[in-house]
Amino acid sequence: MTDFADQNLFEMFVTNGARPGLWLRRTAWGNSCAQVTSVGPLTGPAPYYGNPKVHADIYDLTTGELREANARLPAAGTYRTWSWPSGQVRATAPPTCL
Repeated sequence: MTDFADQNLFEMFVTNGARPGLWLRRTAWGNSCAQVTSVGPLTGPAPYYGNPKVHADIYDLTTGELREANARLPAAGTYRTWSWPSGQVRATAPPTCL
């Protein structure tokens, strides 16, 4: 079984079929989650794939309210900071990311 804690956001994106819609959380976000809206072209080799720009809609975990639309996600290539909602691969999730 894959340990997704050992993947950066780019690897998670590829694992999810390299398509928008991926829901995720970041350890430093506290009460937020995000749904990836776009990832630039994957032009290089894994694990950074050319470090493309990543954008996502950011939601409040408590209310499910949209906090920021199409925000650029920083540090997409870092490890041990990204996770799947509820610790599993999910292309769809409720707005509360639970």
